[in-house]
Amino acid sequence: MMETVALAVSSCLTHLATNLDNLVVMLGLILTMARFQVIAGYMLAQVLVLAIAFLVAEHMDTELPLPVGYLGLVPIGLGLWGIWQHRSASDAEGQAPEVRANTVALTVLFLSLSFDTFAVFTPLLADSRAVYSAPVLGGALISALVVAAIGAASAGIAPDRIASVQKLERFAPYVMIAVGLYVVLNTATDAI
Repeated sequence: MMETVALAVSSCLTHLATNLDNLVVMLGLILTMARFQVIAGYMLAQVLVLAIAFLVAEHMDTELPLPVGYLGLVPIGLGLWGIWQHRSASDAEGQAPEVRANTVALTVLFLSLSFDTFAVFTPLLADSRAVYSAPVLGGALISALVVAAIGAASAGIAPDRIASVQKLERFAPYVMIAVGLYVVLNTATDAI
């Protein structure tokens, strides 16, 4: 029972760390667009990303000849790349892409920002036993709801506050590396 709760909590925190960029973009978009459409686009993107990660993970061990644990190298590599990017462009400011107030366009925007979530959750789900898929997905969905709630509550947020949230994004590569190491190492939640 404690393993399940711990896995759900770590999954929630991992999802949150890989969605800080989505949160920053969401906060910026909510300042200029209909809040419901922005949040609906974000939630739809997260459900799609997690569903695709789950489907890919379910077919990993039957279609790939190499051990699933090596998939942990993907988030480790992306994490290292993220650290390198942050260090080489530490003074560059990221801007949220402009999109029209359309739920489909917003969903595509959030999907494009969610590759890191997909890259982390696919090997995590592939490496876990089937019984642990529900806590992993549940924790991620709780995180998505928290991010959406923060977005919904941010109607009056000042633009300078968005920059302080954006600073937290520098921790995401370290979380990706930690999840990658978790997948590479043999743990009690590994698939047999």
